Amino acid sequence: MIGDQSRTPHPTLVSLGRELRIARESRGITQQDLGAEIHFSDSQISAVETGRRLPSDALIRRADETLGTAGLLIRLLETAQATATRETLPEWFRPWADIEQAATTLRSYQPLVLDGLLQTPAYAHAMFKTGDPAADKDTLQRAVTARIDRQQILSRPNPPRLITILEEAVLYRPVGATPELMRHQLDHLATVGRTGTIEIHILRTEVGTHRGLAGAFALATVPGHPEVAYIDTQLSGLVIEATTDVDAIRHIWEGLLGEALPQRQSLKLIQEASESWTT
Repeated sequence: MIGDQSRTPHPTLVSLGRELRIARESRGITQQDLGAEIHFSDSQISAVETGRRLPSDALIRRADETLGTAGLLIRLLETAQATATRETLPEWFRPWADIEQAATTLRSYQPLVLDGLLQTPAYAHAMFKTGDPAADKDTLQRAVTARIDRQQILSRPNPPRLITILEEAVLYRPVGATPELMRHQLDHLATVGRTGTIEIHILRTEVGTHRGLAGAFALATVPGHPEVAYIDTQLSGLVIEATTDVDAIRHIWEGLLGEALPQRQSLKLIQEASESWTT
């Protein structure tokens, strides 16, 4: 695991640490001096320079500014963070995570829970805890962090357009131990739905049976490549590339979108659902 001090340092962390050390030594300052300047301990500086720890954004941004590395350390940290996120994800999910990073448009249908790209940390934690009740605190936190890190694609410059269709029941299904968790989650959903790059459409329960009931799926448009799809199963997920299969999934998604509420009405329904989650 990247950042795990009990294992061989990961190459991305070694590269970051080496550049930090070179920049520091070229200016003739000690680890203790640098730590005092950027308000971190010399032991933390040492752990980063030896590749034993994934540093915080604050440490690297302050070091980059103090040492005058013109963004080099920040770029190396971003690479290390992306690697850390990818290695925390289940191996079977990593191909889709790579596709998400390159996509210009993502379309999804979720009949049971929220799209992972739209989950709050508390919602994600409750989902992982339910999926693996025996998981320890550190394992759960790594999984949550990896899921939230995936969401960075939505706040980067030129983010992908995300269009998701949610079953109405998702808004009322209790996740976690408190109503406050669901209210905060739905408030977050309403907020991101007004950003302009994220569309949320609610499929009312009254629609009844439809072709999407077989399970969740997503579609991704990647420039220069054919559209690809992803489907969830009970044990793993599967990237679909066969043209006929992707076309079939796209037709299902388009049919569901035609049945779903428009964006404005969907956001109003989400807000009403949020207000229903009271103690």
